[in-house]
Amino acid sequence: MATVTAQDYLNNADWVKRSSAVFHLLDINKNGYVSVDDWLLWIENFKKAAPTVSGSKLEKLHLATLKYTAAAGLTVGVEFNLEQYLHGMAVMCAAENEKVKRGEVPEINQYTSAWYDCIDTDGDGLVSEEEFAVVLKSANFPESTAKAVFAKLDTNKNGKLERSELMENEFKFWISLNDASVKGMYGAAIE
Repeated sequence: MATVTAQDYLNNADWVKRSSAVFHLLDINKNGYVSVDDWLLWIENFKKAAPTVSGSKLEKLHLATLKYTAAAGLTVGVEFNLEQYLHGMAVMCAAENEKVKRGEVPEINQYTSAWYDCIDTDGDGLVSEEEFAVVLKSANFPESTAKAVFAKLDTNKNGKLERSELMENEFKFWISLNDASVKGMYGAAIE
């Protein structure tokens, strides 16, 4: 695997478009800035939508979110504009690639795994389309998006989302450059 730099991400129009769309989803008050608090608000919205999720799973997700955002240089209590956000995410993505090359677990996998544990509200070890729809709604995705996103992520087409499917797809979507399989993965909300 060749070394991928932060500049490689910033020069990739598809990655910039996806990351910018997430910025705008996180910018709930539409002031042109996001902060770690906006990421944590997503968890609070999810907690309200899925009140049966255990406090320990939510705490694990909270900590994984803080670690993930810190890897991108996002600091609690500080607002970042789009350019700062993209730069931080690009630095983090390049570092994630280096971790994989060294055989280490990337932050995005830990973050995605913590989300998976929370999304699986019935505890059966699999995520249903209904469970997945709750997390997208809590992240301000249009309700009409959930079915199509779930179908794209459910790569083995068994009607359930396994942890490995979500982790592989999330890694490819955010960290891999020029992977055609992620095109349209999160629909119009992030395309």
